[in-house]
Amino acid sequence: MSTPTHGAALRTHLARVGSAAAALALGISLTPGLVPSARAAVVAPGDLQINEVYGGGGNSGATVQNDFVELRNTSGEDLSLDGWSLQYASKTGSFHNTLALEGTVSAGGTFLIELADGNGNGEPLPEADLVGGINASGSGGVFALSNAAGELACHGATCAEDPAVVDLVGWGEAVTFSGEAPAPATTNATSVSRVEATGENSTDFVTGEPTPTPSGAEPTDPGDPGDPGDPEDPPADPTAATIAEIQGTGAESPLDGTSVITEGVVTAVYADGGLDGYVIQTGGTGGEVDLSSHEGSTALFVYSPETSTEVSIGDSVRVTGEVSEYHGSTQVSVGAEGLEQLTEPLETVQPTTLEGDFPTDETRRESLEHMLYLPGEGDFTVTDVYATNQYGEVGLAIGDEPLQQAGDIMAPGAEATAYFEQQAQNLVLLDDGRTTNFTENPEQPMSWLTTKEPVRVGASATFTDPVVVSYSFDQWRLNTTTPWSGADTDGVDFEDTRQDAPDEVGGDLQISTFNVLNYFTTLGEDTPGCEPYTNMDGEGTTVRGGCDLRGAWGADDLERQQTKIVEAISGTGAEVVGLTEIENSARLGETPDEATATLVAALNERDGEGTWDYVPTGDAYAAQGLDGGQDVITNAIIYQPAAVKPSGEVQILAGDEAFDNAREPIGQVFVPVQGTGDDQLEGEPFFFTINHFKSKGSEDAEDADLEDDPVQGNARTSRLQQTEALLTWSEATADELGVQDVFHGGDFNAYTQEEPLQLFYEQGYVDLGDTYDPQGWSYSYGGMVGSLDHLLADADGAERVTGATDWQINGPESVMTQYSRFHNNATDLYEGGVFGSSDHDPMIVGLDAGFPDDGGDDDGHPGNGHGNGHGNGNGHGNGHGHGHGHGNGPRENDNRGPGNNNGSGPGSNSGIGHGSGRQD
Repeated sequence: MSTPTHGAALRTHLARVGSAAAALALGISLTPGLVPSARAAVVAPGDLQINEVYGGGGNSGATVQNDFVELRNTSGEDLSLDGWSLQYASKTGSFHNTLALEGTVSAGGTFLIELADGNGNGEPLPEADLVGGINASGSGGVFALSNAAGELACHGATCAEDPAVVDLVGWGEAVTFSGEAPAPATTNATSVSRVEATGENSTDFVTGEPTPTPSGAEPTDPGDPGDPGDPEDPPADPTAATIAEIQGTGAESPLDGTSVITEGVVTAVYADGGLDGYVIQTGGTGGEVDLSSHEGSTALFVYSPETSTEVSIGDSVRVTGEVSEYHGSTQVSVGAEGLEQLTEPLETVQPTTLEGDFPTDETRRESLEHMLYLPGEGDFTVTDVYATNQYGEVGLAIGDEPLQQAGDIMAPGAEATAYFEQQAQNLVLLDDGRTTNFTENPEQPMSWLTTKEPVRVGASATFTDPVVVSYSFDQWRLNTTTPWSGADTDGVDFEDTRQDAPDEVGGDLQISTFNVLNYFTTLGEDTPGCEPYTNMDGEGTTVRGGCDLRGAWGADDLERQQTKIVEAISGTGAEVVGLTEIENSARLGETPDEATATLVAALNERDGEGTWDYVPTGDAYAAQGLDGGQDVITNAIIYQPAAVKPSGEVQILAGDEAFDNAREPIGQVFVPVQGTGDDQLEGEPFFFTINHFKSKGSEDAEDADLEDDPVQGNARTSRLQQTEALLTWSEATADELGVQDVFHGGDFNAYTQEEPLQLFYEQGYVDLGDTYDPQGWSYSYGGMVGSLDHLLADADGAERVTGATDWQINGPESVMTQYSRFHNNATDLYEGGVFGSSDHDPMIVGLDAGFPDDGGDDDGHPGNGHGNGHGNGNGHGNGHGHGHGHGNGPRENDNRGPGNNNGSGPGSNSGIGHGSGRQD
């Protein structure tokens, strides 16, 4: 929304503060269940409520010297707090800060809890009813009021369903909250105060000056700044002023609170959609603007439900009303008699054009507020579509690339943190000129998203019509000049970046990763206790909670999910695919690997019987005294027997404490094959593992002594321990199995330059995506992109790699393309095919198989040699070769580069290295 929301419409629009703004600031990966959801549960506030929260105490610019929480008793009886607790969590963390409560809150009264102080800035807090040491964030966090003393174990959406949580307030960038979105973010000078008690944080709380009120004091009612009241008739003596004089050159109007009369040309009209107003701009202004000399805006929003239907774009009008600042936006409120159509038209307004990028400086942005603006080609790139289906907002990055995760392009540290924090200023929201929350109004077609014109992260946005530069709810926006009604008339063309097939990666065979988005064949509708997410008709689509399942609700939902996954896996062209987020059937009491077998059967139905097989894990777990992986989702490996054959048993890193909070790595040695029967050739073996490390979505006790790192997020110690365990295990396993070429794939929940990946690099591993496809990325979160999914090769394996690519079929897409959002809106984005088959992109790598080649290569390709000796000359008879020296026996010695390979044993057994490649 670019211009303010008024009256009843505020209730709908305040929810926007949560999802879009919070997601940008987070910039970290959460597990799917922890991503802010439009279907979050609601904590219905009881008689005792959290009334106000302030976290900026004592900081620079603070209003008061201490953080505080104010409770209110809305009942007619005194209420005891004995045995209760107040608990705090950071924006993305869990509850690890608990204050035992005691005392009584009088009937209808307040109860002030003094918390930590900062650096002494601000006024002293009034004498509190209780003192604690919790140190809250000045911008966002979570407070829970609990009727129990024990530490809450919930996180994210689960907290609103915890019976011990009596009231819950998440604000700012919090991922834990009650309702659809958190309350607005605060500053060191503002708190959030309750104005309603519906359980919806985003609309129950508003920001404003802190008003700490201990018991016995006269309560202060923060009021509801969302309703400015009905515009009055024109005052008797309004002040004549130009729009520029009303706007001034600062963040607020110098005429705030003054009745004015002014003239302008109508440039945008919002008679429907909830904005209830229009925009006027001084005649003759606009055109090419030099921001270095441009001092102030010449446009103004007119809030006028009574007159918005009486104007059209291009009208010349005179309006009379009162100036105000509304959520940071200058406006004039005009009553039914406050509009006059001018008989002499004003000079035409030209759309503003800028030399260079859209400004990031607040003063220069303010000078464009409400002005008509036509961006140039390449000025903006789509960087976020997560909340588009809910609020009609498309996140745009200034420039020709989406915003990048700091951890994907630089090592963690001060520079990366600064880069991460600066990204917010490079975001502008393309808004639809409406206040509609489409999740609450699914019968209304959502804005921007259609099957005709996919809006994807990374696509350029080309503006064929001008937009209005606006500011509201802590975000700069580009608003359509009329409420969005269709892709054909919205004035914005989005680049089509979809690729039906991945880029070529070469090689004799390909290996790939694939996140199957909680593929469960055990269905929610068949499992007692499961509760569904539902579509717009109230029919279940996916499991919401109440049981261990995480996947499809019914058979038709599974079919929709499976169809997409099968098309996408087949489309990778890979012969070996490591799967993450697949049902651990054994853990659910089903036949081990049942889900994997079902998926393979579906692949064979598409690609031909026997094309695919899977690596069974049941016996391997049983051999370790286990009945399957520890979690209800696990990893799996599937492959094409015509291209590779497993060598030996599956390898599972089970029982290692490093993976107590993640999924165990699963590995298999494969030998490339060509042909059949006696004529079948074997290539060089390789060891492939599939991994899924601990997510960033929740705090970890291992990080207790570490400072917060917004770049790497939570649980970074666990991911480091998991990396070390994987490296140690895989090296020992490869040595034991006599395999030199090692590949680790999967979702490492760490971006390319973060600490876990640095450990791989220190051990000689190569990130193949970063090497061969440096512009690629696998995941989009919080308005920024990066690669959480990797395929890593040790030094030996890297020599066999012929290419790698990120096939961007999922990360750039709206969640509405996924099977779980089928029939969630009047516009249904679900389609068959590969797009939206998951939320992570597959990484695909080409390998040289290392097949024997009599003639030998002289181009340095590894693995092309043969002989009659045992491998490297450790046998009887004559042998020759180069590369991998693949003879009639196992490879035993390892010599690099061209030259002679002299073995021991009777007979002539010198192996000549014919090329500049690798010789073993």
